[in-house]
Amino acid sequence: MKQNFINNRMAGAERPATVRPDAEPMLNVALVYADGPTRERAEQVLDQIADGSADRGIHRTDCTIGNLREMKVFSQSVADLARADVIVVSLHEVDRLPAAFYLWVNLWLQVRAGRPGTLLALLAPSQEPTLGTQETRRYLYAAARQGGLDLVECGEPGQPIRGLRDTGAQWAKAA
Repeated sequence: MKQNFINNRMAGAERPATVRPDAEPMLNVALVYADGPTRERAEQVLDQIADGSADRGIHRTDCTIGNLREMKVFSQSVADLARADVIVVSLHEVDRLPAAFYLWVNLWLQVRAGRPGTLLALLAPSQEPTLGTQETRRYLYAAARQGGLDLVECGEPGQPIRGLRDTGAQWAKAA
C-alpha cells in the first residue's frame, strides 16, 4: 500500500492495510475526518472497501480537518483529494465547519475538474439537532453535485454499509 506523508507523519501508518502489500495502487482513497471517533469510522469504511477490492492495491491518504490551518497540509491534501477515486468524509453533523474546510473543498473540486469519483459521507448525528445541523449534509451534497461526484451517504456508525463491498470491487476495476 502506498502512503502519503502529511503533517510530518506517515498517513495510514497507525493501522496496517487490509490489501495485498505487493499489489500496485489501483484505487486512490482519501480519508477526511474531524477527530478520533470519526477517523475510526472512516477506517471501518476503508476496510469494507478493501474487502471488496482485495485483489487490487489501495493508495490511502489521511487528512484531519483541524490540520488544514497548516499551509503544507492544506496544499498537499488539495492535490491528494483531486486524485482520489473515493473520498470518505467522516464528520459530526455540526452547525458549521471551520472556514478553511469550505475553501479547501472548493479548491480540490476545481483541481479535480470534473474527474469522476465517489464521495462517501459519514455523518455522526447530533444529540440535539438544530436547524443548523443539516448544513454539513447540504454542503456535502452540493459539493458532490458541483464536482460531478457520486454521493453515498452512509448509515449509523458501527453498521455495515449495504452494497459497499460490491461497490469497492467496481471502483477497483474502474481505477
